[in-house]
Order: sequence, then structure tokens, then C-alpha cells
Amino acid sequence: MENENSAKQIASKNASDNSGTRGFSGILKRRGTKPLIIVAMLLLFMIPLSLIKSIIYDRKTYQEEAVESILEPLGGNPEISGLLVMLPYTEHFSETDAKGIERKYSRTKYIFVRPENFSLDSKILPYTLTRGIYSVPVFTSDVTIEAKFEPVKYQQFTSLRETLDTKNAVLILGLSKTKILAELPKIKVAGLELSDSLTEYNSVSPFEESVYYTLPEKFIFEGFSLKSEFKIQGGEKLIFQPIGTNCDFSVRSDWKNPGFSGGWLPTEREITKDGFFAKWNVAGLTTVFPKMWESENGSKISGGEKIVTTLVTPVDTYQKTIRSIKYALLFLLVPFLAIFICEIFAGANIHPIQYALIGVADVMFYLLLLSISEHLDFNLSYYISALAVCASTLFYASAIFKKIHWGTMLSGIQFVSYVFLFGTLQADDYALLIGSVGLFLVIVALMFITRKIDWYKAE
Repeated sequence: MENENSAKQIASKNASDNSGTRGFSGILKRRGTKPLIIVAMLLLFMIPLSLIKSIIYDRKTYQEEAVESILEPLGGNPEISGLLVMLPYTEHFSETDAKGIERKYSRTKYIFVRPENFSLDSKILPYTLTRGIYSVPVFTSDVTIEAKFEPVKYQQFTSLRETLDTKNAVLILGLSKTKILAELPKIKVAGLELSDSLTEYNSVSPFEESVYYTLPEKFIFEGFSLKSEFKIQGGEKLIFQPIGTNCDFSVRSDWKNPGFSGGWLPTEREITKDGFFAKWNVAGLTTVFPKMWESENGSKISGGEKIVTTLVTPVDTYQKTIRSIKYALLFLLVPFLAIFICEIFAGANIHPIQYALIGVADVMFYLLLLSISEHLDFNLSYYISALAVCASTLFYASAIFKKIHWGTMLSGIQFVSYVFLFGTLQADDYALLIGSVGLFLVIVALMFITRKIDWYKAE
């Protein structure tokens, strides 16, 4: 009888010991396949993420089409390509055929002369046009052009002045499109207003589009100075081609966020809360254009660097959203690992569907960010989306763990991750450094938290 009681006590003690040790190791054993399930879910979540990325590109394309539909009637990004004198002349030559008969021919060539000094002043008057939810900065601009031409030294192309067709000499104003002209430019030389040329030389002009003026013969051989004031229209950018031997350009506007690019940066600039002023001094030796050249077939000017002034708008939300989604896999992995670690220490058993629901909330962050940022500031949209996802995680995790402090911990980790991502998006030049350091810190934190877990018991 005593032996029987002793056996019962030993069995009871063993059962008690087993129940005490079963807790932590037992929890691990029940989760032996959970990491594999998490990896599988991460891979599956790449499908909706790729669909969201596709939506972003579609919306960006739609934005570009909307912008194009606004700018097209205004002539797009206006460009003033420069001023040239064009002087036709006749070249005579002969050829001997196979029978020894000499035949005489003639053909027309054109001498192009760029100005010695070319100055342009532009005052941009901006406003905004919208198409749907998209807006574009457009403008009119008061332009003043002054130029000085030296006498045409035609001898290097033809030694006979009689071959020059001085009656058809023209002054060419080069433009990206004539549609950018809000009014026809009037050009004055020595108080005389040049008349429009009755003949157009579109097949000969080196510019994409041109306005032609008849040039009196005396100006060709004596040299002349000119001045013109006119209005142009367009949007987003104003472009100049420095085609003179010495070029001076200036731009002023009350737009508060200008951008300067192209082959030369301003030699002077001033940007204040009331607008900006910029000035360029470009020497002809730094351009690709000779002082004079000849052409027969009217090849277009190409390869020349330009000066570009941009009316910068707030950051492209689509570009930043695309950049943020590149980190999506990491920001799915972090909450999944956090849930898994909390699951072990809390002694809970979280179903893969519950993991998946929290993952769906993380994926929805990017869709919320895309849709909200089309209507609000990107930074504000980012934090609205992040807080919405973190709040849903807080309530859901508190419910599935049955304790609010686990939900608070998980949503806190998630919020810190979003703050980290926001900082990465703001630091263009240091994004790779911040991202790699952040990922390393996550790995170190996981190593520290799980340093005492016997993973063999999870098999």
C-alpha cells in the first residue's frame, strides 16, 4: 500500500515538473514551422505590392498626360533659340561629263552670322492652371532682346560680292514654337522697324521654328544694333540658347521656388520670399557655335547646351511613393518578426491568418499614402497613413494577445519603422546609408532579444 502511494506521488511530481517545463519549450515546439509560414506570406505579399506599384506608375502617367494637355495650347516649355542674320549667295561651278563636255551649274547657299553681343531680359508672370486634381505652373513673360551684329565678312565663303543676294537677306528669330508668342515681336534697328519677310525659309532655318524679318542691305555691310520687346507664354520652364559671341541673360519673377539647370548656372542669383532674380554671362567660346557658317540644306542646330529656368513645384508625390514602396519588404518583415517574438514571450498562439491581416494593413499603408497625397501635402499624408495603420495594429494586436501592452508594443515598433522610413525618404543623398544602418540595427535587436531562446526546441 505504501509502495502504491509512493508511486502515485512520484507520478504526480513528474507531471508537475512536466507542466512546468512544458511552457516555454512547448510554445516553441508548436511554432517550429511558423517562420516558414512567415516567409511564404512575405513572398505572397509581393503580389499586391507590385500591383500598387503599377497603380502608382499609371497615376503618374495620367498626371503627365494632364500636364501635357495644359501646356500644349500654350506651346509647352518656351525656348528662345537666338537671333541670326541669313544671307543667300550663289555658288557657280562646272563639271565635265564622260564625253568631255563641260557643264556649268549654280546653287544657292546661305551664310549665317550670329550676333557679337546678345542680351535678353525676361520678367516671368506666373499663375496656375489645373486639370482634374493636377495643377501646373504656367506663365506669360515680358521679354526684352538687344543684339549687336558686326558687318558680314562674306569673303571667306565667296570672293564675289555680286553673288550675294542682298535683297533676300533676313534676320531670323529662332523659337521652339511660334505658338509661344503672345504677340508678334517688333524689331527696331536704328529707329527703323523691320518688316516681316514675305518669304519664309523654314527648310533653311537652323531653328525648329522661326520668325523672319527683311534686313535692309546697308545693315549687312555696316553692322547694326537692334532691340525688341514682346510677350511669350508657356509653362514650367523657360529656356534660352546662348548663340551670341557674348551673351547676357537675366530672369526675374515672384515665383518663390526656382530651379536652374542646363549648361550654365547663374553668375548672380537672389532668392527671397518675394521671388527671385538670376543673371547669366556666357562667353561664345564656351558654346559650339562659330561666328559664321554656311549651309545648303538648312540642317537644324543640335548639340548646343542651353540655359533652363524652372518654376519648381512641390515634391513629386508619385516619385516619393515609389521610393517608399522599395522598402516595403523590410517593413513587412519587421512587424512579422515582432509578432513572432511577442508570441513566444507572451505564451500566445497567433494564427497565420492573424499575421496576414496585420500584413494587409501594412500593404494598405502604401495605397493610403498614394491616394491621400494626391490631395494633401505628402508629409501630412504620410503621417495620416502611418497613424491609421498603427492604430489598427494597436487595437487588433491588443485583442489577439488579450493584453493592451502587447498591442502598444507592436504598434510602437511599427510607428518607429515608419518614422525611420520617412527620414530615409527625406535624405536623398544618405538613403542607402540610413537604410543599411537601420537594417543592421534591426538584426542586432533581434539577436539581443532572442539570445536565450533554444531554437532546437522549436523543431
